[in-house]
Amino acid sequence: MALPHRHPTDVSVRQFVADSGSVTRGLRQGHPYILTLNGEPLAQMIPIRRRRSVPRDEALAIFATAPVLDPDELREDLARAVDQDLRDPFEGTDL
Repeated sequence: MALPHRHPTDVSVRQFVADSGSVTRGLRQGHPYILTLNGEPLAQMIPIRRRRSVPRDEALAIFATAPVLDPDELREDLARAVDQDLRDPFEGTDL
């Protein structure tokens, strides 16, 4: 989900030092800022967009280069690696 386009809010270095918490909260909510020094733009602060999912085509491209697994061979490998015996985990304890 894309964030709506927002115009950056100017914030002076002095304001930022005095109240960085409100700027941080604004960034977390998707608000961009222009940091100014003596009224001149100094830096642009923009929120990092975090993806919530991977696009289908990108996921397919990643898996297209993955090695092909033989399900029977995988099952055998897992059977050798994992103890299949059931036992009481509390046996031999004082619980």
